[in-house]
Amino acid sequence: MTLDRSVGFTLVELLAAMAVLAIALTVATPPMRYLLYKTEMRTQLGRLFTSINLVRSEAVARNTPVSMCPSLAPGAAVPECSGNYQDGWIIYSNPNQDTVIDPLTDEVVAVFEGLSYGYSLTNRAGSKAAKELITYFSDGSSRRTRSLMICSPAGAAIPSRSVVMNRMGRPRQAVGWGLCP
Repeated sequence: MTLDRSVGFTLVELLAAMAVLAIALTVATPPMRYLLYKTEMRTQLGRLFTSINLVRSEAVARNTPVSMCPSLAPGAAVPECSGNYQDGWIIYSNPNQDTVIDPLTDEVVAVFEGLSYGYSLTNRAGSKAAKELITYFSDGSSRRTRSLMICSPAGAAIPSRSVVMNRMGRPRQAVGWGLCP
């Protein structure tokens, strides 16, 4: 039996194949990054939208006002409203309609961690961080209009996504509803 030395790649063929692979990766990386940012944006919007719907449904089910407030440390042993929604948020029954979570009268319903790194949550104009108390009443209304806009990390060039609430409390999702800062 003789050895056949023609099996395998030459150095030139191997370098040519690696060059083609490098070019393909260079072309494919930016669209893949865009897709990842866009998917993460949808995930963050879904969490916020689900939270607002939870506040509304709990207010109706409990027949008492239920609020959502921002929290710098949503998982802390003693929940506290502070910071802005980008950091995290707490949903709690709130008969007093205030920003103090009183352990005697209020019950924490759910706690949510903040947005992923680089994402921001602002008003529709993009001029200030979202940090106002969101309260729903037993009839399912919020008695106030509001828009919360999520923006992608700088340089991602992805349209903003928003949760828009009407006076009756119905939230809806919108794409490109405002301009990110």
